[in-house]
Amino acid sequence: MPEIVRQLKEQKALELSHVKSLTPVAEATANPLVRVLIQAIIQDSGKHASICQALIDVGAGESSPKLDLDMAAAVELHQNIKQHIRVESRMITRLESMVKETEDDRVAELLKYMLDDERRHHSLLTQLSNLLDRDEAAYDEYMRLFQTFMVVPPDG
Repeated sequence: MPEIVRQLKEQKALELSHVKSLTPVAEATANPLVRVLIQAIIQDSGKHASICQALIDVGAGESSPKLDLDMAAAVELHQNIKQHIRVESRMITRLESMVKETEDDRVAELLKYMLDDERRHHSLLTQLSNLLDRDEAAYDEYMRLFQTFMVVPPDG
């Protein structure tokens, strides 16, 4: 087993342990703002555990690091991602405005936390969109070859 896979398994266990130990803390917290902040940390740890598992699957050879989708699924996924990129852009603009307008430093700090998340989402979605663009470009090149040489594409 590669060292990174071993480390990822340890990290996943830590993240899940964190979820388990913080859940009763969140449930017992009466203050709604504090409770939601603890719940956000719980959700992040759960997300981190899922990311670790996906990386473990790729690192152990159980999952391909390559995005293999049929063309219809790739186009639909790409359209959905592009739509969400537009939504994320609006969220970023709105949050930036709210950060500037608020006079309460505590509110501004939490809005900046949300803004950082939205920027990270936007970056990840943009990178995924670019990846899908490259896959579509490769397919378009294949289709040009097909049309130029009148080659019948294989069934599949």
